[in-house]
Amino acid sequence: MKLARTVILGVAGILVIPTLAAATLYRAEHVTGGNLDLVWAPGFGVTATAQPLTLLPTDPAFANPSGDHTVLVATNMPVDSGGIILTATDPAGQSDYSWEGWMFTGDGNTRRGLVVRGDPTNGFATCYQFVIQSGLFQLNFRKLINSAPTTLGTWFANTLPGGAPLPNTWHRIAVVAVGSSFRCFWDGFELTAGSPIMDTSIPTGWVGVYNFRFDLGSVPVYFDDLLLFAPDQSTPATHTSFGQLKARYRN
Repeated sequence: MKLARTVILGVAGILVIPTLAAATLYRAEHVTGGNLDLVWAPGFGVTATAQPLTLLPTDPAFANPSGDHTVLVATNMPVDSGGIILTATDPAGQSDYSWEGWMFTGDGNTRRGLVVRGDPTNGFATCYQFVIQSGLFQLNFRKLINSAPTTLGTWFANTLPGGAPLPNTWHRIAVVAVGSSFRCFWDGFELTAGSPIMDTSIPTGWVGVYNFRFDLGSVPVYFDDLLLFAPDQSTPATHTSFGQLKARYRN
């Protein structure tokens, strides 16, 4: 499938986005009609996996960017079961890709974000993660090798163009993985601009989402419109509305 791809730079009203050249869409999770579109597997030897959720009007996340009020929810395990959820989906056999989607900050009380190149043979205990830390002040790109973490990049959220993200707000996050190069984006702002992260540890693997806190379990984290594209390059910025964006991603 070929379509015009967009990367979000804002989270309200009219959005300013760079339109990318025609890109191949490998996978899409819109939680269409309140049901998951993709098959999601649990990780780290626990049962927690992605679930669909239709938001109620009283939920702070109700006005989700696509406007359909359906989201993927990743609820971490109780504390006595590790306080973790890492759930992933097959990237259509691809190793190089852009994995991106909307994430809700909620109370900002867990480490949460995206997973790329997760190894399905060890429950995704080997993977890369792009996450925002509990408290919403620090973003990290990290790798896990058999659950042993190494931080490869750190950014403080107060240096973002929009400042540190607030609780109960939607934000667009993305990782572009090509060979040994990794680029990280937050609301369209490239944290790795001019200096992509280089690492050769994990050459291929699945994509997913992550939510963890060792001393606080059963925390739901919402994700929406998760998209897996072929990596490509941006072109000059244009404007679109939420309705136009929703229609573009649905086609």
